[in-house]
Amino acid sequence: MTDDSGAETTEVGDLAPFARAEYLPEQETSAPMKPDLFGTWDAWDVVRRVCRYHARLFVALALPRYLPSAPVQSRWLSEPVHILTIDANTFLKNQKSYPVLSRAHQGLISRFMRLKTQPWIILCDVGAIPDPFQENTASPTPSEAAQRSAPNGKRNHDQTPHLSYIRNLQTKQPSRTPMERFGVGYQDYLQAPLQPLTVNLESVTYEVFEKDPIKYEWYERAIEKALKDWVTQEKKASCPDGRIVIAVVGAGRGPLVTRAIRASVEAGVDIEIWAVEKNQNAFLHLQRQNQTAWADCVNLVQSDMRSWKGPCCEAAQDTNVQDNSGPGDDSVSYYPVDILVSELLGSFGDNELSPECLDGVTHLLNLSHGISIPASYTAHLTPISSPRLHADVTAQSISNPAAPETPYVVMLHAFDFLSTVQSTSGTVSPKPSASQTSSSSSNKLPKTPTPPPTLERPAPIVQTAWSFSHPNNNIPPPSKSSSVLSNEHNVRQTRLTFPCRERGVCHGLGGYFETVLYDGVELSTNPVTMDAKSEGMISWFPIYFPLKTPLHVPENSEVVVTMYRQTDNRRVWYEWIVEVFEIRDSTGSLASPRTNGARRHRVAMSDFHSSIKDGCLM
Repeated sequence: MTDDSGAETTEVGDLAPFARAEYLPEQETSAPMKPDLFGTWDAWDVVRRVCRYHARLFVALALPRYLPSAPVQSRWLSEPVHILTIDANTFLKNQKSYPVLSRAHQGLISRFMRLKTQPWIILCDVGAIPDPFQENTASPTPSEAAQRSAPNGKRNHDQTPHLSYIRNLQTKQPSRTPMERFGVGYQDYLQAPLQPLTVNLESVTYEVFEKDPIKYEWYERAIEKALKDWVTQEKKASCPDGRIVIAVVGAGRGPLVTRAIRASVEAGVDIEIWAVEKNQNAFLHLQRQNQTAWADCVNLVQSDMRSWKGPCCEAAQDTNVQDNSGPGDDSVSYYPVDILVSELLGSFGDNELSPECLDGVTHLLNLSHGISIPASYTAHLTPISSPRLHADVTAQSISNPAAPETPYVVMLHAFDFLSTVQSTSGTVSPKPSASQTSSSSSNKLPKTPTPPPTLERPAPIVQTAWSFSHPNNNIPPPSKSSSVLSNEHNVRQTRLTFPCRERGVCHGLGGYFETVLYDGVELSTNPVTMDAKSEGMISWFPIYFPLKTPLHVPENSEVVVTMYRQTDNRRVWYEWIVEVFEIRDSTGSLASPRTNGARRHRVAMSDFHSSIKDGCLM
């Protein structure tokens, strides 16, 4: 696992430090060479690169008695480890002289057991497994005879204690998180991002999104809070009869409509609600929902939200409006929307054209105090190492040359963060269950066995790329010389620097987002903030920006990411480039980025990547 030979032995160690100086040879007085914790991984990386990330190349990893630091363990968790070997010397003895593993070993094995492909565990030098079919005709020894004549209440001697312990450890694994249960089969599976503007989503896709236990609950909270604030602040509603106008644009099969109605009931505020959807199949479902679940209180509009002219008095009398996006009728009276609700966010926040869609309906909002839910969202990036994803992208590039320049939606599973903060511990105890908590409070032992600790992954450094806010008051007016609306105001660019303490290989970038639905109500896929803001949310997987050629990252270096969000008024795409800089002091030696007089030297740079061929059509 490492190049530290001292971690593999159980001997007392070198006694030379305890000897007198006159009895020591001169060559042994020098300081011992510091072990290279990533040396074994470096050797494996050389083999893998020579074999061009072959799909049938796997790792057999021997667990030492003393595990290395958390970054080394996390690195091996991103590799295709198919065999774990555990020597008898790795086990400890508990109070009953039974072989057990340390908490650190339990945490590491627990993480390996949660991988998509669980490794085989091979026990070495723990004795032979007795053959139950072998007849033993020899006379028993006195101790064996005493054991056979022991009363039934005494536990029989375990002839394979190491194997029994590993099997028991496997049965006590902590329960999987909602995201892990939802993502079974999707781990490290590359998926092209959705293009909802040009492709009508299937009903099964809507059904998958609607299973999220967190997202729609948070949306309901945001709508309810917005309604209460509207009444408290005594804002004037736009509906002629005094009700607050809520429009759900991109309504899909109507989960947000249901939540908006519930929020209205909880807040005790009357609303007039509109649902706009262009997908004709989803619109049929909305009509059925309006008749069976919503008591025909929802005004339905089948139209692209960008061509919708807004609520009108005539349509409010007929709750099934097919389309009011055509030429306006002077006899129809339109009025603004007070609260605009949408769920157009993608894995990177803006990658499914949420800014462009909401810009098309901003003019319908109440000019003085209109509310958009979500109010804002930010995109986030961090460099990652993922050999599995790089191998899959390389395999796809044979039939699809644009594969290395396509952003993918993927449930990141076997990967490692390259830019991390210093971790204080390697393992963390699992959260106690309700039964365990109640048992502890009554000073009784819990009935459920305590699961083993899990390995705590080093916290990543995730930085903000750019942000969008709605309603956007900086939309340029349409040009008189062209019928095409300009989208230049939604162009973005960023340049981010990530410090990397440990060496590794950068295979791509992991993308996330955070959004503020309403004041105090937020959703996040950012691994740093997701547990605090929206723990258990399953609607979005991260986005992965691959690199054509992996970049070697030295220790104490910096990875610089430059990314653009581009548009030609017909589609939107991303462009990115990654550079690696080594930090050296005035003498040319490797140094920390904080060293006075240190200078950066570029040691690697990726190709220029552009997803224009698979850009999202407007």
